[in-house]
Amino acid sequence: MPLSDIREEISQLDNSLLTLFARRRELSLAVAVNKQSSLKPIRDQQREQELLEYLVDEGSKLGLDSHYVTRLFHAIIEDSLAVQRKYLQSQSNPNTKPQLITTIAMLGGEGSYSYLAAAKHFSNSNNTYHGCSTFDKVLKSVEQGKVDYGVIPIENTTSGGITEVYDLLLESNLSVIGEVKYPINHCLVASQHTQLSDITKIHAHPEANKQCNKNLPKISSAEISLVSSTAEALQLAKQDTTGQVAAIASQKSAEQYGLHVLATDIANLKDNTTRFLVLARETQNVSPQVTCKTSIAISTGQKPGSLAEVLLVFRDANIPLTKLESRPIAGKPWEQMFYIDLQGNIEDKAVEQAIQDTSRLCRFLKVLGSYATEDVNATKVSPEALSRTKVNALQAQDNLNQQITEEKNQTEVTAENMGAARKSYHLASRDHKSEDTIIEVKGVKIGGDEFTVIGGPCSVESPEQISACAKLANETGVSILRGGCFKPRTSPYSFQGLGFEGLELLQQAGSQFNLPVITEVMDTEDVRKVVERADMLQIGARNMQNFALLKAVGQVNRPVMLKRGLMASIEELLNAAEYILAQGNMQVFLCERGIRTFETATRNTLDLSAVPLLKQKTHLPIIVDPSHAVGKRELVLPMAKAAKAVGAHGVMVEFHPDPDNALSDGPQALPPTQFAQLMHELHS
Repeated sequence: MPLSDIREEISQLDNSLLTLFARRRELSLAVAVNKQSSLKPIRDQQREQELLEYLVDEGSKLGLDSHYVTRLFHAIIEDSLAVQRKYLQSQSNPNTKPQLITTIAMLGGEGSYSYLAAAKHFSNSNNTYHGCSTFDKVLKSVEQGKVDYGVIPIENTTSGGITEVYDLLLESNLSVIGEVKYPINHCLVASQHTQLSDITKIHAHPEANKQCNKNLPKISSAEISLVSSTAEALQLAKQDTTGQVAAIASQKSAEQYGLHVLATDIANLKDNTTRFLVLARETQNVSPQVTCKTSIAISTGQKPGSLAEVLLVFRDANIPLTKLESRPIAGKPWEQMFYIDLQGNIEDKAVEQAIQDTSRLCRFLKVLGSYATEDVNATKVSPEALSRTKVNALQAQDNLNQQITEEKNQTEVTAENMGAARKSYHLASRDHKSEDTIIEVKGVKIGGDEFTVIGGPCSVESPEQISACAKLANETGVSILRGGCFKPRTSPYSFQGLGFEGLELLQQAGSQFNLPVITEVMDTEDVRKVVERADMLQIGARNMQNFALLKAVGQVNRPVMLKRGLMASIEELLNAAEYILAQGNMQVFLCERGIRTFETATRNTLDLSAVPLLKQKTHLPIIVDPSHAVGKRELVLPMAKAAKAVGAHGVMVEFHPDPDNALSDGPQALPPTQFAQLMHELHS
């Protein structure tokens, strides 16, 4: 047979294969539709094994070796899984409208590994890619709505976790909605006429260099130049006219830039894969039929075994952990934030319960996202196998529909009673956590059997004033230094505080006398900046129901003191605390500072009955602010002693070196002598 005829027949067979592959995809989608109604998982490991064994046996009769057959059908099964997963995800997120063009931000431009990973994940859509020079700019592009999604690398099998990305995830409000595992095959690439022996400079992204730093010196002794992305390295190699510049990149990227490969497989380890995360502004539901992974970040206490207690929660719940990474917490020397990947969907009752149990053991917990995982090899039930099990599937569906109907009816009957039994402030309640929460910051404990005094001026006025207050606090046994930097005043003409300048002075004074500092934050935009300098945050009475602010402080790893509003009930105070707890910050303590009544003899009416009542209802620590409650310095001492007598975990008292000339709330501030006497009587 002539070569041309052979090639023609091969072409015809290839076209037939394409038609069959397309038809197989249609059937894969039909399987997903069928499984959606029966709630069967899209992966059936037993069926996969039976299928591959059958195909290997049939292939051997045709002279095909087992490696060839399994390799071919693994790729086909993987594609089938991707088709089914995409369909089920679209059905689980009906409010996500299909877009004609999907915009994606990633590090570098076309040719970077982030670009290749993004192209793999979003292969079934029309995409526009936006290259960014830093990871931070990738996240900002998504947060600000400039793009739909962001793709960033999180870890590599050779060089480990990318620390900068972990820190950015903690600060960001974006959700992880997917992952991509992309095989990295580093090559040394250069312009067409460049020789390996002539190379004097090699451009590389820091992570690429880290992954090749042991093997690369064996190939070339050229100088390494670190750049912001692989795309930039490729561009510099393309622009070179000296014939002495190369870049570390993939072969596919080299082809895009018109470069040729000088050396392949230059990584330290041959099995080199990078895991990328896909980020979005909104969370996405994951179908219960899709294998799912959930990522969380936690901060535990500093007592021995605190991390082990968390790990035991997941062990007892039979939830496998696939990753545990630690990062130091900024501003808290020797304390760690732990990043955990676990197998399971946040909507699964077992996972939800395990995370709730974990929250009781943590100072801080943030769910980064639940998403379909690539950890499991793809599989598909063939049309032949489906036909044999269709009757059983329909019967199972009928039974399931009947069960769902019965459960729904039962739920409707008991919903009213259940709603009444379940408190609206679940996380803050004793039902959620029976033992007292103890908050610790820089060795100071709030809660339990401790009686903690927070003291300082109403406002930070000058370096000399706040330094003198910190010195007095240190000498009299105050645990935490307070000072207002952003002052919400009734009159717009009153002193409003020094702002961030005052916060810097407060931090310096606290550091000078080894005291943690607390200050009020008033604006959601300021929360992250205040956290950089303050050890604790205060939500003032006027902001107790500023829900946006409550959510914002709930997303940072700092203890929060929540003051009772001027006319707020106990229930409203606890629900306000719930807003913070629900965001993941479990370090909340409450402050009774008096409520507004018809009585005008004092500034407010100090509701000391709130202390024992709150201790019955919540595990959160409760302190009392007698200064703002009574507004008269001669009444502060007896009210502080009364607060201790009714079981408060501490008091917050204002003092000032010269109260008569204080810029705010001078009449309630104690002079140094009276404050020293108060501290003596409280602890005698």
